[in-house]
Amino acid sequence: MEHFTKQEWCNRIDKVLTEERTFQHKVDIENRIFALFAADSFRRQGHEVIIDIMPTETGISSLLLTIFPIKNFIEFTLRRNDQSINIIQQINQSNCTKVSLRGCGTVIHTIFEIMDWALHSGWYVDNTLMSTLTQQHESKKQRNTTLHIVIRKG
Repeated sequence: MEHFTKQEWCNRIDKVLTEERTFQHKVDIENRIFALFAADSFRRQGHEVIIDIMPTETGISSLLLTIFPIKNFIEFTLRRNDQSINIIQQINQSNCTKVSLRGCGTVIHTIFEIMDWALHSGWYVDNTLMSTLTQQHESKKQRNTTLHIVIRKG
């Protein structure tokens, strides 16, 4: 059984990516979180990461990690003061073929402005997810709709 720390996973992944090869590994152990945390480090650096979770005969789900060597991914968590034109310029100036846009509440309007541009500029929607971010303010709960859209250039 492989029981690696996050740093050990990072070292293993980096060795493969440095050789410009795709890292793919199936993790069948209970402490899969360290492999997942390491994969997230590479996602934040711009690598595309694909995660598959599958059942196994042992009853412990298997985590399949795929990490691509080319940095072609950019992620935006939009805030109230972000303007769609600035995000669009950043996307245009990058070599990314995959973009993640996330925001909640009225910021979703800005996401739609970006989507209006993207869908008419050679991008398509790869994935969408809607959820709720709940925050406690004094004795009152505030629930904000959160929208997460992943687009790809194609």
